[in-house]
Amino acid sequence: MPVDVHVTTAWSDTCLARADRRAVGHIFLALVALGLVLMIDWIWLTVLSVPVVLELAAPGLRHFFTRRGTVQLIERFPWRPVQVSFVPGKRIGRQAYLRVDGSENDLRLPEMPERARVLVRHTGRVWIAGPDERGRVVAMTRGLAFLTRGRVVDR
Repeated sequence: MPVDVHVTTAWSDTCLARADRRAVGHIFLALVALGLVLMIDWIWLTVLSVPVVLELAAPGLRHFFTRRGTVQLIERFPWRPVQVSFVPGKRIGRQAYLRVDGSENDLRLPEMPERARVLVRHTGRVWIAGPDERGRVVAMTRGLAFLTRGRVVDR
């Protein structure tokens, strides 16, 4: 199946912009939660809320800390579609493990919202750029602006 590079590049730009907005949303939500707790002004509640605030901000912070590497992977490797299925029994929160057809390895994606999971279950496909020598990949879906960084892991 031929891949139109211009369409794929435009779509990956759209997905990256969407990931940027989603990351800002996570950080904003964490700051709002922290602001609400600080307004209450109970020291013990502030101390107890720190792990919750960090958990809310983690996806956004992870995205911005890895964004430059994500862009480098996209520029270095061409996008290619791969057939995938979810690894049964290996779901921890929003983290996803995908079995790649014809490969001895799986993909581990740290952030995969439910809408993206539904699309991948329906189509059985993701587009990846990579992996590099350290096993890092960028995965995106077609039809839903979703892009995340992942890693190739042994089965």
